[in-house]
Amino acid sequence: MIATVVSLSDVRAADLPTVGGKTANLGELVAAGLPVPPAFCVTTAAFEAFLEGDDDELDVLFDRLDALAANDVEGARELGAALRNRLESRDVPAEIAGAVVAAWEAMGDAVPVAVRSSATAEDLPEASFAGQQDTYLNIVSANDLVDRTRACWISLYTDRAILYRIQHGIPHRKVALSVVVQQMVLPDRSGILFTADPLTGNRKITTIDAGFGLGETLVAGLVSADLYRVDSRTSAVDVTIGDKERAIEPVEGGGTRLVELSAERRAARVLTDEQAIELAEIGGQIADLRGGPQDIEWCIDDGVIFITQARSITALYPALPAPEDDTLHVYFCFNHFQVMTDAMPPLACSFWRHFLPFGRPRGAVEPNPYMVEAGGRMFVDLSRLVRFGPTRHLLVTAITRGLDALAGAALKQVAERPEFRRGPRIGLRTLAPFLLPKVALLWKTLLFSRLDRVLPHETALCDAMVARAVARIAGAGNLHARLREAR
Repeated sequence: MIATVVSLSDVRAADLPTVGGKTANLGELVAAGLPVPPAFCVTTAAFEAFLEGDDDELDVLFDRLDALAANDVEGARELGAALRNRLESRDVPAEIAGAVVAAWEAMGDAVPVAVRSSATAEDLPEASFAGQQDTYLNIVSANDLVDRTRACWISLYTDRAILYRIQHGIPHRKVALSVVVQQMVLPDRSGILFTADPLTGNRKITTIDAGFGLGETLVAGLVSADLYRVDSRTSAVDVTIGDKERAIEPVEGGGTRLVELSAERRAARVLTDEQAIELAEIGGQIADLRGGPQDIEWCIDDGVIFITQARSITALYPALPAPEDDTLHVYFCFNHFQVMTDAMPPLACSFWRHFLPFGRPRGAVEPNPYMVEAGGRMFVDLSRLVRFGPTRHLLVTAITRGLDALAGAALKQVAERPEFRRGPRIGLRTLAPFLLPKVALLWKTLLFSRLDRVLPHETALCDAMVARAVARIAGAGNLHARLREAR
């Protein structure tokens, strides 16, 4: 039997079906020793107990929701309102209410808490449900705690959440919601951190939005926050000061209030360089722990940093596979070179990696080591060619004149970076055996061949190659051998 209330310190990623994505993520951070405020979780078992009972009308509403079309906004509003009204008439079961209050009282004497929703289809690597369910701050009484827990459960059926699930093909009754009750940090500053630049996708740049007071001003878009960009390679901090007109502060006795800031406070920096660097380092630890770029909510109370939430960033373009050496690499999009900007299916990507012969021994069947895939697009590693002066000049000229002047300028700019030039380059000893026979054949063809014979000759050559390939594949003994011959 699943417990209705569990401590955050006992939660791990594998518990996601019973605690939701947000709580599972926080449990992993706690286990890793990261600075997360104490908390407990009201599990999905409590939510399901709240929904149970003889209520035919509730079943009918769920059936009608499941039948909605993705673009039926009015239908979602109508059914969502009816479902919420039905649930608001229900009380939280007494046993569950008692367990919630007992866990809160164990945290201390009337400890202020934040009550946050945590859905089982939330903060997943492939989808972000951020902000779709309710959060309540600075709750200081048992009655309010129980009421806000119920309100979080009901917020699973907001119009926005209903439509998002329909668009992602997630059945409404297959999603459950837990509630994480977290000790309130009463910060003087807070914000949001992205461990990769959400605008450029650069995984080496951490961006931090920061404001005064509670972080809800940033989440709700109520202020123009400070922006800090921290380069993880150099710890350099770039700062843009925002006009932080307001702040949300906790109110004694519960709840929050929106206050106007003085002109001096609005123009002041929220973070020092040292605080920005420390936040970026914590963000890097969380990204390493979670296996990818993260969207993190943080706050600072009396100089101490706390992490209140972390989720995977789902909107970044996929990163290219990391090169085997520690040097910088420059890649050119093969799709754009071919004017094929749409993503290709896996078979097409595999074909191109096996088809291009450059950079591998003749007859080898391994994928080309200088061609990699990300997001259904192929990228060619030009690094060795760009580091060698003659080939760099040829590449920059060809790309500038024949493809895209901006791409050529970008390639030239990368080539001039000292840290890029330190990597391995191609040399004449490597190029000469490859290029000289082809250059000689080109001149021989131009000077001595009869051009009226070229087309029949090439057609016959291609036909013969296809015939040999078909015969070799057909003559292979089993599937593995046929696949090898095809490659």
